[in-house]
Amino acid sequence: MSEHEHSSGMGHTHDLDPSLFDNSAATDDPIGFIMTLHIVFMAAAFGILYPLGMVLGLARNKWHVPVQILGTALFVIGIFLAHAHNGRNYEPHIAHRWFADVVIWTVASQTVLGVYLRFHLEQGLHGKIRPFLGKLHKFFGASIPVIGYVQIVLGVIASLGFCYGESSAQCLAHFIMGSSFVAYGIMMLLALRVGGPWLLRKGKSQEWYDSWVITVWGIVNTFTEHRWGRPWNHGDYQHTSMGIIWWAAGIVGIILSRKGQRSVIPSILIILTAVSFQGHAQHVANSGPIHSYFGYMLMAGGLSRIIEICFIWKKGEFKEVSPWQYIPPLTLVLAGLLFMGATEQQLEYLTIIDIDVGSYSNVLLSFGFVVFGFAFSLIYLWESLTNYPNTPKQNNGYTEVDDTEAALLASSAFLDDDDHDENDAVELKDTSSRHTTQRM
Repeated sequence: MSEHEHSSGMGHTHDLDPSLFDNSAATDDPIGFIMTLHIVFMAAAFGILYPLGMVLGLARNKWHVPVQILGTALFVIGIFLAHAHNGRNYEPHIAHRWFADVVIWTVASQTVLGVYLRFHLEQGLHGKIRPFLGKLHKFFGASIPVIGYVQIVLGVIASLGFCYGESSAQCLAHFIMGSSFVAYGIMMLLALRVGGPWLLRKGKSQEWYDSWVITVWGIVNTFTEHRWGRPWNHGDYQHTSMGIIWWAAGIVGIILSRKGQRSVIPSILIILTAVSFQGHAQHVANSGPIHSYFGYMLMAGGLSRIIEICFIWKKGEFKEVSPWQYIPPLTLVLAGLLFMGATEQQLEYLTIIDIDVGSYSNVLLSFGFVVFGFAFSLIYLWESLTNYPNTPKQNNGYTEVDDTEAALLASSAFLDDDDHDENDAVELKDTSSRHTTQRM
């Protein structure tokens, strides 16, 4: 983008001519104080308060409503700030703008449902639709942190003007794949802390679900990584072959993990994926080192997972967690952050501002540790508020549960709908000051 077109501070508008933007989706103007406040408020709402409110809601804690109200207040203020700033302007069709409508309608629906449920209307038609609306409220509540994460990522991309034009495809691939590894690591952590009893009840292993996801993802990649009707290139061969090996290995993983059996196939596939990415053709000079760093981190996740399954894990044991078992989810989260930060435009920008890949990687890994720590804290908070069996006591041991079936039912409060399980689940720890169970 040329400086003479955008450096003169045109003021905020959503109606700039898209033809003014060539290689970047943002002007060269400073971000400005108001836009900085918008970023801070939105990050606080979707990165901290809404996930915290979701956990408090699942635990039926009295602070659920105040936290959600605070998060919504920051969100509303953030919307107005986004339309009140001057300085840097953005291409009118960026994803961050149109996805904002999805975020607004989701939050609005969640708020309306929450207010309705607080009235506890249970007579007549209200009594018939209340269970469905309660489930819908829980669904929206769980989806808001995910939707918020997507919008935060899109906001970071928009603020820098990256992932535009010809760079959009490889940028999209990095952020989708990187986010998938982060989500995989968090789901693995969730299964480790509170998902074991649920999996035992269902008679499934985590690898059974992993293998299905891998198979579907592989099929999608097989037919979408090459633009059909055009000549094949080196990158098309790499990405399409990766899709083929994913669905082929995924099918084997499904077969071997039937009837609740553990399988190392997903872990082996992670290692093979890491090897492939280390040899991936790169177009930016400093792209190789960070991709290698990502590959080694991914290998560590796959190898540690194999060791955990074969030598650490004990069948039917879910009340104690070995320190080793945290390595696979942690390394996957770290690998995901490294991959999201390895787009061509980001690495080219490092060269311009003279930052080496090692320092940049340390920053990305720091974000990874923060994400992992926050996810663990939220899970641990739920355990503490509900007196879940895995919650450590002062003696650093684990709460003993004599009735294994009761412990299995306790985990359902986190992963299943609990509106009709109140008589079956282990009694929850009262987290309100008046010893009453409050719901939203």
